[in-house]
Amino acid sequence: MLCCRITTSTLSSIINGGATIMMAVFIDPHMSGMTDDVVEGKIGEGQFRQAVVWLVGSRLAGTLATQVLLLPAAMLIVAVAHVI
Repeated sequence: MLCCRITTSTLSSIINGGATIMMAVFIDPHMSGMTDDVVEGKIGEGQFRQAVVWLVGSRLAGTLATQVLLLPAAMLIVAVAHVI
């Protein structure tokens, strides 16, 4: 049983790392580009603020969805750990 706990713990960090990498690849460059566009005057501050509000809202929605999916995801991780 100890081996299963260690494997499950390791799988959890892999999932979190994957999510962090996806955010760095998809979200950060877009927001950086928008920041540059605002400074250069290509887009307005209002449009940038709206993008930031959507970003914060999507993170909140993701957090709430995570709370709903926590138990099923934990069971899936344990099932994978048993197979490994």
